[in-house]
Amino acid sequence: MSLYSGTFFAHIRGGSRRSAQEIVPLVMALLQPRSVVDVGCGIGTWLTVFQQHGVEDICGIDGSYVETQTLEIPESCFMAHDLTQPLHLSRPFDLVMSLEVAEHVPSAYAEDFIASLTRLGPAVLFSAAIPFQGGTHHVNEQWPAYWIARFQRHGYVALDCLRPLLWHNTHVEWWYTQNMLLFVRQDCLAQYPALHGVQAPGATVPLALVHPRKYLEVVAAMQQMIDTIQDIACLIPLDDTFILVDADQLRAVVAAGRRALPFLEHDGAYWGPPHDDATAIDACERLRAAGARFIVFAWPAFWWLEYYAVFRAHLAAHYACVLQNDRLLAFDMRQDVESF
Repeated sequence: MSLYSGTFFAHIRGGSRRSAQEIVPLVMALLQPRSVVDVGCGIGTWLTVFQQHGVEDICGIDGSYVETQTLEIPESCFMAHDLTQPLHLSRPFDLVMSLEVAEHVPSAYAEDFIASLTRLGPAVLFSAAIPFQGGTHHVNEQWPAYWIARFQRHGYVALDCLRPLLWHNTHVEWWYTQNMLLFVRQDCLAQYPALHGVQAPGATVPLALVHPRKYLEVVAAMQQMIDTIQDIACLIPLDDTFILVDADQLRAVVAAGRRALPFLEHDGAYWGPPHDDATAIDACERLRAAGARFIVFAWPAFWWLEYYAVFRAHLAAHYACVLQNDRLLAFDMRQDVESF
């Protein structure tokens, strides 16, 4: 299964569209592009907004994992390409964009990736995740200076002209607000009168920023983790074994001296979600027979509770629910309630 499934793109589509509707008019006013290529376009949401603002010449590029039937742009405007490989097209575009994509490209290919973007046009709208931002398959999260140095090697300067306009706009996802820069080829700056005076090339600006919404998100996550550790410590005796259903996100932190078994489990390692309810029930009962005394569902896996409804009903019918809050749902499997 691809990391970037239709579900992945569906999850981010709404926020992408809202953000594009705010940002695209600003970009149009600054650059007035007549052609746009989006490298890492997903299903093409940003390109559709450029179309709404009069850009008819569009091209979307992304991996073969994109399901073409989900595209929001004509399939003829989409090109499948491995983004770790150099990209050469037969023509340039007025605007190149690549938003929250570069962090998905391993560092060994970062130079080639930026070289590909600069070959495609004189202006690049770019954003990439900063360290510890988090996300699906983020393998090269870097501060802006890392990317600026790579663009500079191709004669491009960084213009921080959009973030001040977006900083307090709650319609824009914070990662775009936090990370978005405009790179323009030095010898083409004079072509964009709207950029004159926006920022002098080479000016010293605070490029490494963390948006308050991200900061508050991290603080809330830390508090949620602390509360979860306390919940488990109060519920499960020290040295006890329990099953932790957490999508393999929390186990290393929250066990707190207890043996937390991943679920599904294979040779002690996380093995992914079960194929069906019967698989989940069989695996749970096997671990119970081997000594697991509780099963605990943590919030990253709360979707299980609806998706595997028969499994949840099995647990509720046989074992006492001993904890339920917005972080955890726990069943005590030390005794089958039907035995009373």
